[in-house]
Amino acid sequence: MAYKKSIDEYEFYNRSKTGEKCSQDDWDLMHIPMKAMEIKQRYGLDFKGEFIPTNADMADKLFKAGFDMLLEAGVFVTDTQRIVKYTADEIWDSVRNPMPEFQLGTGRDAVTVKKRTVGDKKGPIIQGGPTGSPISEDVFYQVHMSYALEKEVDTIVNGVMTSVRGRPPSPKTPYEILAAKMESKIIKQATAVAGRPGMAV
Repeated sequence: MAYKKSIDEYEFYNRSKTGEKCSQDDWDLMHIPMKAMEIKQRYGLDFKGEFIPTNADMADKLFKAGFDMLLEAGVFVTDTQRIVKYTADEIWDSVRNPMPEFQLGTGRDAVTVKKRTVGDKKGPIIQGGPTGSPISEDVFYQVHMSYALEKEVDTIVNGVMTSVRGRPPSPKTPYEILAAKMESKIIKQATAVAGRPGMAV
């Protein structure tokens, strides 16, 4: 039976064209902080210095808070400067019917991401890497190689080059395209030399 989502990419696109208008500054400086503060007070969220809360009541409150945040705040689309909203039923459908599993990477380096439940004894996959952080061109290869060499790391979440051929990868220029191509090429070289050519990036 084929996996089916209640909201697909086409419906998301449609909503990104018709949703409430909002500027990036209003979203970052007003919309999200105010809604987060409101929901924090609503559920009395206080971690009391605990980095990862393990209390069941707090975990339940955090889930409800996250649910309300998505329901009430929505998702901001930078390209259209609009907010995409979901209904409670649509969010619950996604929560209750996740993709059961999918594969990342190829060959002996492939890993299978499977649905996990609360208290699941199966360990999650480990995604390592600088995750969108700016990395200078002269150490880009070495930084990603260091993650690929760690046996515990299953996939790479890459950083971004601050320059390519000594030039900044400015948006809407050929250097932006070149930087994206070089990032992919360099990371694949690093994983191959680390003995993990099929590692997902």
